[in-house]
Parts: sequence; C-alpha cells; structure tokens
Amino acid sequence: MSGDAAHRDERLGAALRALGAPRHRAGFFADLERRLAAEGAGDVAVPRRRFRRPALAWAVRLAVAAGCLAAAVSLLEVAGSRSVRPQLATAARIQADVRASLAGLRTLSGVLVAEGPREGGVRRWRFALTASGDVRLEGPGAGEVIAYDAAFGVVRSAQRSASLGGGPLFYAERSGVAPGPPDAGPPSLPLLQELGAYTRALLAARDPRVRAATYEGRPAWRLDVDVAPNAIVPDLSADRLEITVDRATALPVRVVERRRGALLGELRLERLAVDRPLPADAFRPAFPAGAEVLRSDDGFRRVSLGEVAHAVGYAPLVPGWVPDGYELAEVAVADVARPTGTEAGNPPSRMVVSLSYRRGLDQLLVTTRLAASGESWSDPLATGEGFVDRPEQVVLGHGALRGVEAELVVAPRGIPHLWARGDDLVVTVGGDVDRDELLRVADSLERR
Repeated sequence: MSGDAAHRDERLGAALRALGAPRHRAGFFADLERRLAAEGAGDVAVPRRRFRRPALAWAVRLAVAAGCLAAAVSLLEVAGSRSVRPQLATAARIQADVRASLAGLRTLSGVLVAEGPREGGVRRWRFALTASGDVRLEGPGAGEVIAYDAAFGVVRSAQRSASLGGGPLFYAERSGVAPGPPDAGPPSLPLLQELGAYTRALLAARDPRVRAATYEGRPAWRLDVDVAPNAIVPDLSADRLEITVDRATALPVRVVERRRGALLGELRLERLAVDRPLPADAFRPAFPAGAEVLRSDDGFRRVSLGEVAHAVGYAPLVPGWVPDGYELAEVAVADVARPTGTEAGNPPSRMVVSLSYRRGLDQLLVTTRLAASGESWSDPLATGEGFVDRPEQVVLGHGALRGVEAELVVAPRGIPHLWARGDDLVVTVGGDVDRDELLRVADSLERR
C-alpha cells in the first residue's frame, strides 16, 4: 500500500468513526468472526441481490458503512494485518464492550492474583460477586473468608490478625451495613477495589494505546493507560497501567502497574466463571459451633421506599430517571452514620438515606443526609489522600435541586460522582455512569 493510500484510508476511517453509529452489543464481533469463519469453512455461497433505496438518508448509509468498517477492521486485526492502524476505533469499541459486559453480568467468580515487587510475592484469593451486590472473598490464608449478604446488609468474616502475621482465626459479624459509598459499605479486598479503580481508568481514558495480545491462551487486547501517580508517595504509585481485556468476555483480566517503566506490581484474574449459578449459602458462611463472634452494627436498616420519610423525618430525594438497565435494589436508612470524606473529615452523618440501583455488576447510589447550619462539608466521595480531584462546578437546572451549585468529579481512580449541599441536605449521586448521566440523574431528583 502506498503512503498516500494509507493516509487516505486513515482519513476515511477517522471520518467514519466520528459518525454517531449505534454501539454493538457485547460479544458482537466475536460472534461475527465465528459466523464468518463457519461460512468460510463451509464455502457458503451468498447470492447477490440488488436493492434500490433512493429515499434512504445518507446519514443512515454512512452509519451502516461505519459499522461495516468497524467489523472489517476487527477481522483485519484478528488476521494480523499491518496495513491498517485502527487504534482509536478499537479503543472505543473495547471500552464500549467492557461497559456492556459489566452491565450484563449476573455473577462473576474466579481467582484474584497479586504478584510483583510491591506485593512481596504471590498471593491468591477466590472471589464471587453477584448483580445483587453480594460479595465473597476467600484467602489468602487457609480458612480465611469474608462475605456480604446484600439482602440483609450483613458481613460475616473469619480472618487472622494482620498485626500478628497469622495465628488463630477471629470471627466477626457486622450488621446494618450501608449499600455503598460514601458510607462504609460492603467489604472489599483493597486489591479488588484497585482492580475496580483500574477499570474506571480504562473507561475514562480518552486515547489508550491498543495492541493485540493473548491471555491464558485466549485472544485479548492490551491497552496502555497513562495515569497521575499519588502525590504523597509518587515513587510507589503507577504512572502507567497496562490493562489486558479478554476478547470473549470483554472483561479486564490483568493489570500491570509501572512507574517510569519499572514494574510495581501485577493483578490478574484467573479461572473466571461468568454467570455461573452460585450456592444459596455462599454469602452466609457458617461459624464453627461454640466460636466466639465479635458482633457490631453500622446502623443502617433496610426499609421500603414508602417507609423512608417516616424513618428519617423528611421526604427523600428520589431520581425520576436512571440510565437504562438500572433498577432499585436496596433502600437503607440510618439515624447516625460514620463521617464521610477523605480521612472522614466531614461531620457525623445524621438521618441518612441510601438508594442503591444496580445493573449487572454496575452500581449507582443516591444518598441524602441532614446538614445543620454552620457545618462545613467537603466532597463525601473524594478519591482519596494523595490524589487531587479537579471538580467541575455546575448549577443544576431542574428538579428539587434546581439552582443549587454542585461539584461534578469524573476522575480515573475515583468513583464518578456529583455532590451538592442544599438548604438542609447533603446529596451525592455516584457510581458507574458518565458525566451526562450524573447530571441527568441529579436534575431528575424530586422529593417523595
């Protein structure tokens, strides 16, 4: 291919990719490749037909052409073609497929592995997650387990003392757990939280570099994402993530952290099982007979939406719109809850309402809590110490918060969120949504 032709093709591809063509469902390209391969193997003859559609809008024709180009690019990449360089289109498609995959999952289980200089060896945990919000983690030591039952807001655990470096198992039951942030929610292994943060970094990246790869013998993509290191410990924090996405499941399965090219650590998922039925008692582990159990209560109780106003003394703010696929999964209230924000710098929370919406493994949380006159509040969902959020100042234009100034944050390592302080309430909207969806949810809030 000549140089002029290559530039021509790249310009044509860029123009077609800029069109607003609809997204393909997760796994579309893998299915397409399998069908084409099957047809090729059977030497299937496709009859030619001539259609005339003079009234068909050019926009529709170009949108279809863009979809066909994306499919052709995918096949060329699989074949190892070097004559096209579809990095921008491929990155956008991978991000779209990852979003769709996470939104469509009902259960996910497997093994989480941490390895590298920073981790001090190799450690493994078995994990299981459900679209209802249930969590189970086993390891790294024998007999260690922590599980969260979302329906009842209860965490049960059997763990050894980290300070003692081993020893006997200690048993604990924590009830009244909040559905999620900014309140202290379900348990999560810090490394699993990191994997979630890395996935958000992948989805937020504007121009990740893409190359074909393999993982556990399966076709995959590798995307290189530049990130800002932690300002407090920059030498121990990554400035680049190498994220491997399995093509068949469209799930991130491996993350390598680097700082100035040097390896910091690696996280990977092995033996993944997607949508496999899980035992009914998987998230309610039993304690040995006679075991001494430390019991505590975080103060959140599950109620119906109609019971909220009576429980907290005010009509809650409820969204009139949420993104497609999200459904209300948990409603929880608390008279008093722990302070929120970086290093828990906000006042203690009072009369809290937490509404959890779920879509596959995605979660969207809308929370309200009373704010007394004279109290000083900062972002309840700030990313964390050492990471600097740069909030966008917005004025909400509709709903119960019309005219209220809010801060909107979409940071690679943090939870996409919006927060505002009204006359008597501190409000947060945060989760697996984009900027425009955050604004639309906030604008749809009404007192019920």
